[in-house]
Amino acid sequence: MTTWLLTWNPRRWEWKDLDEQVREVETHGVSWDRWSCGRTKKIKKGDRVFLIKLGPEPRGLTGSGWAESGVGQGRHWDLRSRGAGRKALYVDVRWDTLAAEPIIPRVQLNDPPFNGMHWDTQSSGISIPSDIARELEVEWRKRTGLGSTTLPEEVEPTEEYIEGAVQSILIDAYERNPRARAKCIAEFGTRCVICNFSFEETYGEIGKGFIQVHHLTPLSEIGEEYSVDPIRDLRPVCANCHAIIHRRKPAYSPDEVHTMLESTRASQRRDAS
Repeated sequence: MTTWLLTWNPRRWEWKDLDEQVREVETHGVSWDRWSCGRTKKIKKGDRVFLIKLGPEPRGLTGSGWAESGVGQGRHWDLRSRGAGRKALYVDVRWDTLAAEPIIPRVQLNDPPFNGMHWDTQSSGISIPSDIARELEVEWRKRTGLGSTTLPEEVEPTEEYIEGAVQSILIDAYERNPRARAKCIAEFGTRCVICNFSFEETYGEIGKGFIQVHHLTPLSEIGEEYSVDPIRDLRPVCANCHAIIHRRKPAYSPDEVHTMLESTRASQRRDAS
């Protein structure tokens, strides 16, 4: 699998339905698109893609996803005189994260380990070196919570799987919404609200900023018009407590699991005395 950089410059092309597509990702965890890939014909279905916003500030990485097709040809995206009558190369994309403003600002890509990549290219379809792509995925997970996917225990029989991903798992769009996640963490921090566990304290730098985010409203009750409130609806929890929350359907509340934990700890203290 190769990782590719796709580009968007608002000065060259107006993305009229950007807000709508951002909402689709927030609500459904996915949005389908077709994107120009410059001159490359090497992108294959299943390759990883990142989107960078160039041109006027704010600039930076605003999206990620997967190629859902090989490269095909179509009418040029630039309908002005420069592109009129010409053809362009495109690839079908499934966005798994998309934001109107950068998730990783352009200036931060000047620092190691990302400074070995030419981020200011004006052409889509530039491959990202594998070592930088690996580091980018780690940082991306920290910023977006992309790795904080719904556990298998959370999946109801009537819920659908998103196909084509490396793992067959149901995605909770609100857990992966970078803005909602960031607001939740800004309010509650990265300690588990149930057991007070901190990934950073336990594992060091690699755990900094990492935590799963639990949605208090059952996924089955969330409709298309539901608007998530990060402070009202989301809570940071560690993987262990998150798993216990979903040992029952309907799920336990964080307060219920906290009570279980405190009861067990009290019993252990009595037995040890």
